Amino acid sequence: MTQKPSSLSAAAHHYINWCRQDMLPLWRVRGVDKKYGGFYEQLHFDGSPDTGAMRRVRVAARQIYAFAHASMLGWGDSAGLVEWGVDYLASSVMRADGEPGFPHMLDERGRIIDTRRDLYDHAFHILAFSWACRATGDAQMLSLAKETLAFVEESMQAPNGGWYEGDPAGLPRRQNPHMHMLEALLALYEASQDRAFLRRADEVITLCAERFFDPEVGLLLEDFTDDLTPVRPARVEPGHMAEWCWLLHIRARLDEQTPINLAAKMGHGADGFGDRAAGFLCDAYDTNGTLLAPTRRLWGQTEWLKSLLVRIDEKDAGNAPRAAALIERLFESYFAVDVPGLWMDQFDAAGAPMAKRVPASIVYHLISAGAQVNQTRKDVET
Repeated sequence: MTQKPSSLSAAAHHYINWCRQDMLPLWRVRGVDKKYGGFYEQLHFDGSPDTGAMRRVRVAARQIYAFAHASMLGWGDSAGLVEWGVDYLASSVMRADGEPGFPHMLDERGRIIDTRRDLYDHAFHILAFSWACRATGDAQMLSLAKETLAFVEESMQAPNGGWYEGDPAGLPRRQNPHMHMLEALLALYEASQDRAFLRRADEVITLCAERFFDPEVGLLLEDFTDDLTPVRPARVEPGHMAEWCWLLHIRARLDEQTPINLAAKMGHGADGFGDRAAGFLCDAYDTNGTLLAPTRRLWGQTEWLKSLLVRIDEKDAGNAPRAAALIERLFESYFAVDVPGLWMDQFDAAGAPMAKRVPASIVYHLISAGAQVNQTRKDVET
């Protein structure tokens, strides 16, 4: 492999060390609710938990994924915390109201306050159980992932492709839950080696290529009617384009194939938006490039980073220095807070901080990006 610029190696080590030494140790302790179970929704900027915040159940799933993946990377021993988290979800939340699946939201003491069954949520439950199985070797966790997918297929599958938003169904229908179902199906395949899950994942990719991606403007659209007609005027979130790019590369890697052309279109589309906003992705635009949301959250930057990293071996030789520079900008802005291991989640377009708390849901994005940084670092240094 051709040696890539050393700046990427240095930036990668900086990011990985921050994850291992600052972020993960803090969230293993401060983000876990030992009194009522599960994980806190968010922390204050001094690192103390916001004990009064309502809790989205999917945050627990995302934390389980994060600690499971970190454990597999050797970034501290989190296996016990993974098992504890899975036990909490399976015994205290799953079917807790007598209905299959997972409710949407709990109060600060873990009591159900929203019984909706949400597709986006359940994608993360499948992801969490799949990674927990891989991290612990516990086959029961794989059974939970399969059971959750079976519930989604039975209660949310739509006749015209993909799934409804949840049970009950709602509008608009969105590409984003489908993207995370793709991620969950790929994880379930890796945990089980059952190619039926890979075939289902490929159906999601086909749906994206045929319905979610608009070839006329070369952009991923977000919102759709019941029959998957795009809602107009259309909304575009560059971070999701970057995320699709990364997932399409992950899918190709599983069969040692070249990513489909859609991956490059998604990645280059996201790159173009990053060039407009001082090296960051803003949250939303219309298809003409007009800014709809003059804000930029952290998750969009981590997904863009992943899409740059998986494309380093392609013809665009600029991806390595772009990725290194993006990591440096993360430390200069989002990670430049008083308590190491926390972050400023959102800025406005002028660079002024906006977030009032530190959301636990972003640990998932940070670890996913960290895993890709780690893999690319190994490739670069080989």
